[in-house]
Amino acid sequence: MIIGLIIIVVVLLFVAGYVLFTQKYLYVHHSTLLTSPVDSLQEHTLQLEFWPSWLPWGLYDESASVLVNQPNSQSLNDALIQLKGQHLGTLSCHIEQGDDPKLIRLYVTSDHFYLNPIQIQVELTQTEGQQTLLNVTASSELNFWHRYRQNTELKQLHSDMHLLLIRLKARMPTSRDASIHFDVQGCRTLQNVDAVTRPFIVSDRPMSMKMEQGFRDLNTALGPDNPPAGPRFALYEAANLSQHYFVGKLGIPIQCFSPCEAQPEKITFKGKYIGLKYQGSYQHLWLAWHVLHTYSRLHGYKHAKQRMSLEVYETSPRETPEEENYITVLHLPIQ
Repeated sequence: MIIGLIIIVVVLLFVAGYVLFTQKYLYVHHSTLLTSPVDSLQEHTLQLEFWPSWLPWGLYDESASVLVNQPNSQSLNDALIQLKGQHLGTLSCHIEQGDDPKLIRLYVTSDHFYLNPIQIQVELTQTEGQQTLLNVTASSELNFWHRYRQNTELKQLHSDMHLLLIRLKARMPTSRDASIHFDVQGCRTLQNVDAVTRPFIVSDRPMSMKMEQGFRDLNTALGPDNPPAGPRFALYEAANLSQHYFVGKLGIPIQCFSPCEAQPEKITFKGKYIGLKYQGSYQHLWLAWHVLHTYSRLHGYKHAKQRMSLEVYETSPRETPEEENYITVLHLPIQ
């Protein structure tokens, strides 16, 4: 009898704690200024066949097919876009558009990508300075047994909506985000490399400033007799975007090494890596990692966290002043 009461009390305390310390709501809002006035969303989104080029979910499964159903070619109301792939599953995007040409509502359902339906609102607004603001808002409500996943689901939704925002902005006039591209390169082993390296920790300064200073110091230590033998790179031991905390080492490949202040070492890459080539500004580089992590998870790859991730800066500010032409290759270690 006493044991039964103890079990009941423990269960009640667990349920009470679960209710008190977990959240059921998801809410995300992103916005960006447009470089030129836009009076209507409809004129840039009416052609439904172009929607997959800015919706984010097709990036995660290259095998996904797209079904488009638009009952009225002059309206988006009651239109449907459905993506179906081996890894993504089935994801349906139902579109609603009323009389306001600056507002579109989407209702997203999926069999397993999201735990619950997502309501998305895309809207154009005006700032006090009469500039056009593109807004994306997403919300959802988790059922009782999924509330423990609230943090994970919120991170996924936050990144997906940011990706949607910048890809939609690319369809607006004179956008500099038009050249952002993601290209998953599959799994492979990486060749070992001889390089000089320098440790870095970023916590309270802009990432690009810290890394540029580190590479500048490495070049100075190498001297004029040791030109780089390949693109610069960064190895990450730890990365926490929300807390802006990054730990790792910067590296410059070398071949014929002449004596100087720097000390070379052999960088050994064990196991397999899945890669992604990203073209675009470093401002959105974190989204490339999001695409790679999501792609890997959906394809059944497990992140080998005990090994370091790698960024290779194939085309950097040293080669071009145009941010949209930067090319960075990401390598994620997998088991």
